[in-house]
Amino acid sequence: MITFTNGLVFIDGRWETGIDIRVEGGRIIGLEPSGKRSVSQALKDEGAKGIVDAKGSYIVPGFIDIHVHGSYGADVMDASIDSLSNISSFLAKHGTSSYLATTMTCSVGDIRKSILAVSQYIKEDNGRGAQILGVHMEGPFINPLVKGAHDEAHIRAPSVVTFNEIVGDKADIIRLVTIAPELEGAQGLAAYLRKINTTVSIGHTGADYETAKGAIEAGINHTCHFYNAMTPIRHRQPGLVGAALDNDDSTIELIADLVHIHPAALRLAYRIKGRDKCVLITDAMSAAGLSDGLYELGGLKVYVENGVARQADGTLAGSTLTQDRALQNMVKAGVPLESTITMLTRTPAKVIGVDGYKGQLKKGYDADIVLLDKDLNIKETYIKGLKQT
Repeated sequence: MITFTNGLVFIDGRWETGIDIRVEGGRIIGLEPSGKRSVSQALKDEGAKGIVDAKGSYIVPGFIDIHVHGSYGADVMDASIDSLSNISSFLAKHGTSSYLATTMTCSVGDIRKSILAVSQYIKEDNGRGAQILGVHMEGPFINPLVKGAHDEAHIRAPSVVTFNEIVGDKADIIRLVTIAPELEGAQGLAAYLRKINTTVSIGHTGADYETAKGAIEAGINHTCHFYNAMTPIRHRQPGLVGAALDNDDSTIELIADLVHIHPAALRLAYRIKGRDKCVLITDAMSAAGLSDGLYELGGLKVYVENGVARQADGTLAGSTLTQDRALQNMVKAGVPLESTITMLTRTPAKVIGVDGYKGQLKKGYDADIVLLDKDLNIKETYIKGLKQT
């Protein structure tokens, strides 16, 4: 048993003091007033190693990244257990306790291999590093005219047949699929995905306002890396950006690296959508955590300079962002800390349907817990009660 004590605890969107969090078997078994048990009794029950003294730090839920391709020299498309382990270890150091391993637009065979590797990793998870909750398929069902850093040679028309050809018997771990809704077959695939409880996202799309509005109303109500690789908002042509902002039910992903999105645009999206509809993602690629240089993303060359990842033609190609830095950037941009933490925890959990056991400090939930100092740096990360090193 572990007791977290003496911190500012983030519960239901606000800070609480004088609260102890008790953890056993990887889950939170109770939140109780700190004075309920004496320190001597706690030491007797749990021993010295069972007491985590936060020393006034913030105690928050572990961050959840639903859109990340890689980090520290590893890529999900490596289809390698070692690469996934490398990514998980790196992410945990930056407060990310769980994530969706995100694939790219590659050949059917390569995507299938990556999904099989993720499935194996999930089965063999030893609790070290961030937990993989499933797969986010970003492509191949995207618009070639808005492909971004995806390989056009492998873009496929949306269809249930092609989806099943890719995922085989691993459909149960596909939690999020990004598609362009204007493409023929997209609506049929989206309807099928919703039936198997997979969230569908709009992205890499040329959809105009009316098409986007119809897609959102039909249930494709999440938007991949908002503002990027989509039709922008204009006063006579509101585009997908306008459609998403105009719909109260739609959720959006924000890359808060201050490169993909200007701070003013981050604030605008937050003020309109609110913390329950914004998800902070990294869209990180293998260069995250490493120095500038030449890398690959989905088989394409990516040049990283001053921490910014681009293709040779200047197209942004993922990011080198981490979620702890996203937290700091949002707060510096003027977004309240409480809202920012929600956008890293409870909201992404809800988008991918794991909000019944992830994303909050609540009895019965997984003990994914992060300690932050007053400057919002990561002090410690615990995943299912296990301290990450």
